[in-house]
Amino acid sequence: MVIFNNQKFLLSILLIISLFLSFEIKSNEVKIITKIENMIITNIDVENEYNYLIGLNKSLAEVDKDKIFDYAKESLIKEKIKKIEILKYYELNNRNEMIDVMIENLFLNLGLNTQEEFKNYLKKINLSFDEVYKKIEIEAVWNQMIYSKYYNKVRINKEKLRKEIKNNPKKGDVYLLSELIYTFKNQNDFKNKYLKILESINSIGFKETVINYSISDSKNNFGSLGWINKKTLSSSIRDKLEKLNIGEVTEPIIIPAGALIIKIDDKKIQNINVNLEEELKKNIQFETNSQLNSYSVLHFNKVKNNLSINEY
Repeated sequence: MVIFNNQKFLLSILLIISLFLSFEIKSNEVKIITKIENMIITNIDVENEYNYLIGLNKSLAEVDKDKIFDYAKESLIKEKIKKIEILKYYELNNRNEMIDVMIENLFLNLGLNTQEEFKNYLKKINLSFDEVYKKIEIEAVWNQMIYSKYYNKVRINKEKLRKEIKNNPKKGDVYLLSELIYTFKNQNDFKNKYLKILESINSIGFKETVINYSISDSKNNFGSLGWINKKTLSSSIRDKLEKLNIGEVTEPIIIPAGALIIKIDDKKIQNINVNLEEELKKNIQFETNSQLNSYSVLHFNKVKNNLSINEY
């Protein structure tokens, strides 16, 4: 009888171990969650992207984990779509100075001083420098492609900018701004999305709302645009900002890429020592980047709409 009980006990233990192991295997099972043309995204890819996003932007740790996982999936889909388009015109896995500059900006923002320190940091959070480099390469080559395709379509009124600089007072407003850009199908969709975004801003704040709704590349930094001289902004944006207090957001502003909402995070008045030509260069660069960013979003959406995307 004792022998029987011992055998029964051992069988129970083996059954429990077997169930535990099968659960572990199932929980680590690789599943395809999205397929874009012939490229796939798995649950493991999303987990790796989550680690990448958190590791390179510590502020994301403040956001709800489930939302970051959704963002990680969206980020991967965007990356795959860009890669498909890039490979029509360019070869990847090439080293160039633009990528090195972007990598340097990454590790400087993390408070690191050298690429070697950055590599050691990545090892600690289970990220590969080569994989990070490849991801940055896709962004760099995409930007180069957009520049080559659309730079000739950029329209800058230099004389208007020059006149505005000459008429600038010696002191001027400087804004710390964040943006959220969303797309819409029609007027009804435009209004409905705006109301949802406003509700989200009031409920969970602007940063998390950017993560949930924005299509702009600035989403990677919660929509932050940094400090911007008011005079470098278009008159339509400038007029709306002048009516706002710190912490408030504009109504949607229609731009080529969709609808733009801007938040004033802070503002100050600073002395402006104007070097006309230097200031003109800055303003031209700002306006050029703004137009190219719009073309980037438009081109991306066009590419996306022509691809076969299946989610499982």
